[in-house]
Amino acid sequence: MHTPFEPRMPEVDQPPNLALVFDKARSIAAAGTPGSDGAARRGVVVVTPGRLLLLQPCPPPGAMREERVAAIRKLIPPEPRRNIAAVSYTELAAVKKDIAQAIPFIGMLLGIAYIGHAVWVFEGHATALGHGCRGADVLLVDGGMVSCLPPDWHAAAAGVMQRPEIYVHDRKTFSLSRPVPAQARS
Repeated sequence: MHTPFEPRMPEVDQPPNLALVFDKARSIAAAGTPGSDGAARRGVVVVTPGRLLLLQPCPPPGAMREERVAAIRKLIPPEPRRNIAAVSYTELAAVKKDIAQAIPFIGMLLGIAYIGHAVWVFEGHATALGHGCRGADVLLVDGGMVSCLPPDWHAAAAGVMQRPEIYVHDRKTFSLSRPVPAQARS
């Protein structure tokens, strides 16, 4: 029996328009959604295994503490604006119950979106990996999901990214490291 937040590859919907689902996710991540005042609201777009798109909104402009913003800017400078894809556990029930347990680096992703980058996150299923990474400059992968990804995930992702920069997030230390591609290990 799995716990609600245990990283695993969920069953996914495979609609014929999967490319369009991810195009829409990238578009929302880049432009934001209109807030009640009409201004664009930035956030992280979560693509669920059922292929629903959920916007996890960033704090309003000026609401994040400057030291937190400075740390995010050091991690990924705000210029040039970049497309950031992420792989983590996006099962709808888990995300709705406690997004920080499902996606342990959601705070980092929200900070990255807060400073102006387009950010979307999905589960990394083999049928969606190419669509989800297409056009990304950076890919952040939840270390808990690496064993669930296809053996060639690194090459598959890098092959569709604009300027492949790939990192794995360690759930225990909250640090990022570059993965060793499978072909380099043999």
